[in-house]
Amino acid sequence: MATSLDSLSLVRAKVDARDAALTEVLSGYTSIIGYAFSVSNAAATSSDPLVERVMRTMVAMRRAGELLYQEDALLTGATTAGRFGSGEYLQLVQIVGALRFQIPSAGSTLPAPDQARFKSMLSGPAFAALRSAEDQIIGKGRTGGPVGISREVWSATATLAAGQLFAFLADGYDHAVTFAKQARDRILLRFGVSGLLGLLAILVSLAIAVRIGGSIVRRLSLLRTAAIELARQRLPELVRRLRAGERIDVDGGALRLRLGDDEIAEVGAALTDVHLSAVESAAGEAAVRYDMNKALVNIARRNQALLDRQIEALGPVDGADARAYQLAVRMRRHAEHLVILAGSARSRRGLGASSLADILARVAGETEHAERITIGPIVAAEIPEYAVTDLAHLTGELLENAITFSAPDTPVRLSARGEADGIVLEIEDRGIGMSPAAVEETNRRLAQPREFDPADSARLGLFVVAILAAQHGIGVTLGPADGGGIRAVMTLPAALAVPEATSTGRSDASRLVGMAVRPGHRPRHAPAAPDRVR
Repeated sequence: MATSLDSLSLVRAKVDARDAALTEVLSGYTSIIGYAFSVSNAAATSSDPLVERVMRTMVAMRRAGELLYQEDALLTGATTAGRFGSGEYLQLVQIVGALRFQIPSAGSTLPAPDQARFKSMLSGPAFAALRSAEDQIIGKGRTGGPVGISREVWSATATLAAGQLFAFLADGYDHAVTFAKQARDRILLRFGVSGLLGLLAILVSLAIAVRIGGSIVRRLSLLRTAAIELARQRLPELVRRLRAGERIDVDGGALRLRLGDDEIAEVGAALTDVHLSAVESAAGEAAVRYDMNKALVNIARRNQALLDRQIEALGPVDGADARAYQLAVRMRRHAEHLVILAGSARSRRGLGASSLADILARVAGETEHAERITIGPIVAAEIPEYAVTDLAHLTGELLENAITFSAPDTPVRLSARGEADGIVLEIEDRGIGMSPAAVEETNRRLAQPREFDPADSARLGLFVVAILAAQHGIGVTLGPADGGGIRAVMTLPAALAVPEATSTGRSDASRLVGMAVRPGHRPRHAPAAPDRVR
């Protein structure tokens, strides 16, 4: 309807310009009004049958009144012109036929009292005069011929009939409004009662829900707090204490939750069972770990004792016997791995403080393929007795890695220099190297040693290096060498390496620690080294 209203200005513009036929103007207005009737029909829908019937009857009668207005508009134009234009007579015949059918039909659905009044109106003098005038016009008229009635007579006749029809329609609309108000009151009363009962039901349900929900929320909050505490505090702390060798009262430390006797309580009981099972499993694992560590340490110490005797039996070696000596020393170091992993004290100690140069020379000479090792400048410093064996172990492990992962015809360089915060010891090879990601991951593990994972046994040596370095405050990092390969850098803190110029005297026995290999199998020294060993 809104869209069709936009065309009204076009119709009016043609009329103002005297460029529109009567039938064209009539059809333009009729089309717009037809859309309006469609909207009225849709708006007449009601949940009350009586209201809907009255409203639809009023719309039908209003349609009949629209036919009367169309007839009046057509004949007003024709009487003004004095004759019927093209198609106007035929259109008048159609309108009169439709009008005489629709007006009685529209009133047939009225309530009985209104229907009687409507019939009385149709049989009255106004509509009788209207029908007489229509018969006269149709009987005498023809297309292009005179109308047969004056404009004044027709206007008086049509105005009287239309006035009575629309007065009846106004009264009918008033009745429809009255019926609608009564239906509205019934609906409001029904909704009010239903709403009040619904509100009471909601309030009761809300009170019950708050009471039950509050209880559930409180218990779920306790359960959540207990679960978080168990996962983030209790279990990690118990596992840490068990792995540290403490004895734990499993039942005494069990999680105790009192949550009633419903499903939430069952979840709490299950959480308690999980806690007990986890603690028992951790305790069992700790016991197995402790027993396994004892067994490994026992085996390692036995192997160490046998290897020490073997090394002692080999004595000073030359030629082919040097390889047997080097393999025995390497086996002893591997046996010490087990002792270090188990967290036990090492049984092998030095014979007092020792020179850093003696320690590095001895370790280099005890390494397989020692002839590939080139010893560069070594700063004069003394290592205290408690760190001699561990420093030798750490250095030997890094040297072995450098030799293993480099070509047989390439040298491995070992040097040590003094700096402001300690001594920097470097081991550099010309091997296959490592990717930047692997170097970063290895340095992270060396800086922050964690518990050993048996599944990562391929990195056992580096794990032992990380433990020993952490115990003595030694920094160990890997990086790329200038000519390819890897450079391992150990930074000994100042407390661990005392410059020999200010250190106390060493016993003769400590000087012998670095002389385990005969000259034929000592490492090569760079020209800058203070002592040459061929």
